[in-house]
Amino acid sequence: MNEKTLGRAEKLALTYESKKDQTIFLTGFIEGYNHLKGTGSGEIYEAGKAYGVKEFHEMVSRRDNRVFRKSMRAK
Repeated sequence: MNEKTLGRAEKLALTYESKKDQTIFLTGFIEGYNHLKGTGSGEIYEAGKAYGVKEFHEMVSRRDNRVFRKSMRAK
C-alpha cells in the first residue's frame, strides 16, 4: 500500500467525528485492501472495508494495464 492510497483513506476517515469511528474505518480499509479476515462489524467498518477492496482492485487493474501496454510495445 502506498502513501497516496493511505492518505486518501485517512482523509475519508476524518469525515467521522470520533477517533473511535475513524479507527474503525481505517481498520476496515486495511482489512479490505489486504483481503484479511474481517474482525469488525457495523456500517463504518463495512464502508472502510468496501473502500479498501475498491482501492486494491483499482491498483491491480492499473498494474495489469501497464503490463499489457508494455507487452504490446515489445511486439
